[in-house]
Amino acid sequence: MSADWLSQVALPWVLASVMMAMGLSLTGTDFARTWRHPRRVLLGTALQLLALPLLAWALVLLLPLSPLAAAGLLLVALVPGGATSNMFSYLVQGDLALSVTLTAIAAVLAPFTLPLIMGWNLELLGLTALGFSLPYWHTVGQLLLVTLLPVLAGMLLRRALPAAWRERVLPAVKGVTGVAMITMVVALFVGHAGRLPALISLETLAVLLLCLSSMTLGHMVARRLRLPHDSVRAITVEVGVQNAGVAMMVAFALLQQPAIGLVPLLYGLLMNVPVFLWMFTCLWRDRRPVSATARRY
Repeated sequence: MSADWLSQVALPWVLASVMMAMGLSLTGTDFARTWRHPRRVLLGTALQLLALPLLAWALVLLLPLSPLAAAGLLLVALVPGGATSNMFSYLVQGDLALSVTLTAIAAVLAPFTLPLIMGWNLELLGLTALGFSLPYWHTVGQLLLVTLLPVLAGMLLRRALPAAWRERVLPAVKGVTGVAMITMVVALFVGHAGRLPALISLETLAVLLLCLSSMTLGHMVARRLRLPHDSVRAITVEVGVQNAGVAMMVAFALLQQPAIGLVPLLYGLLMNVPVFLWMFTCLWRDRRPVSATARRY
């Protein structure tokens, strides 16, 4: 099975299926409740658009990365959110409406912010990118196809299903989609193994530090502001999980610099390690007695 087929065909279908399953657990009231608390939306957006690029630059200054690897890491930090972050918010029982809202905002803003800021980054790194641009409608269209449209389809299906049937089928759907995503992650590791840097490398350290530091930042800031624990989880995921697929498209197709695309590819695979560990920790805490987890986040 070819790695290109996995990343270009199978992965979008798996993500779209996960998003449709998430839509089965959402109602219009969830989104209305999210916009009644605009502070949560503003916080998540600010962390994604402002804090993430600064974190990436801190790592670039800290680690002796090559200019191309540094450019790849900075590129990853400029494409926050995506279907994967929504999936993790769903699996970790976070505020899914908030997660989808933040993803939608990122999808609209990224085409404007990414070309400008990445152009500055390339100049500071001593690289050039003539005619750098990000095709707006193509990017938004891809995100619509694998995130918002499947969610809306799931919400419509939810309205058509009897309540008793929904309660029986939702746990099974959640389990199946979780297994499907884990299987896809393993397949991508195997399929792209020949193209990636060594697992023990500066690039690996950089992507893991970016994921861990951004998740930690989102978690700590949301907790400091005393947000509900499901919103804390959603913001933790949204800030910590980037849209590596868009970053790879920019590197390979727009910049025509495959060497820059290797770090986003590595990030897209390795980010799952800390996120899954954190997710399993949250779910384990949820199964503990209420008295022991009354203050959990």
